Amino acid sequence: MPDEEFLQRLREAFAVEAEEHLQAINSGLLELEKTPAPEVRDRIVETIFREAHSLKGAARAVNRHDIESLCQALEQVFSAWKRREAGVATGAFDLLNKAADLLARLLTLPDSAQSESDKHQISTLAGQLTRLVAADVAVPSFPPAAPEIAVIEPSAAEVPDAPLHPVRALGPETVRVSMAKLDSLLLQAEEMVAVKLTAAQHATDLRAVGEAMKGWRKEWAKTSADMGALHSAIGARKEQKTPTTRMLDFLEWNQSYMHSLEGKLAGLAKAAESSRRSMAGMVDELLGDAKKLVMLPFATLLDVFPKLVRDLARDEGKEIELAIAGRDVEIDKRILEEMKDPLIHLVRNAIDHGLEKPGVRTQKQKPARGTLRISVAQTEGNKVEIRVSDDGEGIDAAEVKKSALKKNLLTAEEAAHFGEREALALIFKSDVSTSPIVTEISGRGLGLAIVAEKVEQLGGTVAVETKLGAGTTFRILLPVTLATFQGLLVRVAEQIFVIPVAQVDRLVRVPRDDIKTVENRETIAFDGRAVSLAWLGDVLELPRRVQNEEERAQAVVLGAGAGRIAFLVDEVLNEQEVLVKNLRKPLVRVRNVAAATVLGSGKPALILNVPDLLKSATKSSRATAPAASSGERRAQSLLVVEDSITSRMLLKNILESAGYLVKTAIDGVEGLTALKSQHFDLVVSDVEMPRMDGFELTAKIRADKKLAELPLVLVTALDSREHRERGIDVGANAYIVKSSFDQSNLLEVIRKLI
Repeated sequence: MPDEEFLQRLREAFAVEAEEHLQAINSGLLELEKTPAPEVRDRIVETIFREAHSLKGAARAVNRHDIESLCQALEQVFSAWKRREAGVATGAFDLLNKAADLLARLLTLPDSAQSESDKHQISTLAGQLTRLVAADVAVPSFPPAAPEIAVIEPSAAEVPDAPLHPVRALGPETVRVSMAKLDSLLLQAEEMVAVKLTAAQHATDLRAVGEAMKGWRKEWAKTSADMGALHSAIGARKEQKTPTTRMLDFLEWNQSYMHSLEGKLAGLAKAAESSRRSMAGMVDELLGDAKKLVMLPFATLLDVFPKLVRDLARDEGKEIELAIAGRDVEIDKRILEEMKDPLIHLVRNAIDHGLEKPGVRTQKQKPARGTLRISVAQTEGNKVEIRVSDDGEGIDAAEVKKSALKKNLLTAEEAAHFGEREALALIFKSDVSTSPIVTEISGRGLGLAIVAEKVEQLGGTVAVETKLGAGTTFRILLPVTLATFQGLLVRVAEQIFVIPVAQVDRLVRVPRDDIKTVENRETIAFDGRAVSLAWLGDVLELPRRVQNEEERAQAVVLGAGAGRIAFLVDEVLNEQEVLVKNLRKPLVRVRNVAAATVLGSGKPALILNVPDLLKSATKSSRATAPAASSGERRAQSLLVVEDSITSRMLLKNILESAGYLVKTAIDGVEGLTALKSQHFDLVVSDVEMPRMDGFELTAKIRADKKLAELPLVLVTALDSREHRERGIDVGANAYIVKSSFDQSNLLEVIRKLI
């Protein structure tokens, strides 16, 4: 058993070491293919030779004979090149890269899991590499660099004395520690945040008790004069122990005792505050140092892309120049691991149907070689920005809408109103693709949906900018670490929830009268435009709290641009540091919930998933106002103002079938006359009518003191944003477009208004 355990540890160490050797070999091959200066070329050949030799020895130590034999063949090639005994044959780099790919695959498989196909491939490649050495070429001649890909990044040629793979250089003050141990250390350091929050809560509670004691002192001061009068009234009889004198004695003792408690409490509160500050400083410092231990440079992820782009470019017959910037920017390794697949998706998309082939680019008067850029930069607010951009065809917003319509993800009415920004946002939905065909690389409509989902799970955002014929840029904004973040605490239905502050646009107080209904959705005016309003309790399927009609509602505006939605909450509590607790099975994926945390009070709270909330609020068809009473109501009287006889009769029939008393008018003038002679509970009006249109009728109703509060619904064919906003400006309570008319929507709006 001890021997087996030792062998297992040895294999784990080999896996780490082998990955480093292989990365160095891949980097060296890419540099060598660019035909550097002779002295630089010799140094790279020597480095790759040593890496292959070291990997061969390590493989032999753990009985990986498959890897050993392939490394032996690689070593022979570079040994011959080093001694200048063989030249570089055509296709040599393709063969060497194929061998490196096979090595990477073998490292993921145990020796016993290899198939006969794997063994045959190893044997074939080893033989082909051996034949490279057998080529009788006296002077090595490196062919011109392959035009398909060039990598622009700091290279060994620019830093002659720098090792090709500096990660492996372990100095005397460096030690190799397993990531499992570092993860455990970070987890323990993160747990200290809960201790810090608890200490802060205790200090707050003590301050609150101290404030209560001040209230007691004020009340006691009011009775001090009465105590003196009572003493005088008792006089000499105080020596006699009567109930009254005993009560006076107790009150005097109580005063002294309470003053003593107040002093001790003040001391405890001061000590608790001091401990809180001290603990907060130590925990922050400890957590900061622990985070640094698991921070990795983006180079550990970006190093895979030069080879990936090279191989894909060759397969697609394209010439691509890859520019990489920001390799030294550090980020939480957990985020780095999660972002590998999304970045590969973006790069694959750019190569497959972003960047054009050389002939097409030449016809468009572009350089034959396309440019693909991956840049990473640290931004303000503890964020990291990743940009993946190309100078290819760009994305056609019209084609995106067509794809969404074809997949029934969008209605024709919605597509007609979507601008370019809203249309481009559709590319992050599953099944939406502008590619005319499905390839092995892309075209299935899944890649960008995976990118958006992964970025959102990490608490980040993704956006796209494009220009037809000029290229596309994807911009990803991520937190530097997953450990903690600033959260906004809100109360809904007597429960506390946490919303990430980074995803909060604004906090607003909304007077009840400012809530309007447009197309069966409640809205508020925000930054000069109507923003959808949703009750957070409704989205989370929680009961509503009964609120005073005069009370100003508190709302949290989430999202950005046209995708903003205001969520009404019962109370906004405060902002505090939040320690993330990931959900465990079977609750790995819960709609509208991202994770959980423990508050300073020791109570658990759910961290809400903002992208989920926005989707749920958009899809929800529930009423956003309190439901009407289910009890019997009197027959309510409605006035329908409509110049079209067909529309007028349709509306009259719908409303009468719902139990309303309905009277009709053919235009605004007749409608206003009817309002002055008869009581109505609500008005339903068209907009375009002779003599007096619906806007003018609404304005006159609002200007009349007796009619100013009368609910009014505009039902019209005018569906532009300007007309909707004008309807709200003149005072309409709801605006329903005939093109999307649904009688249930109309009845629901009316029930809400009366």
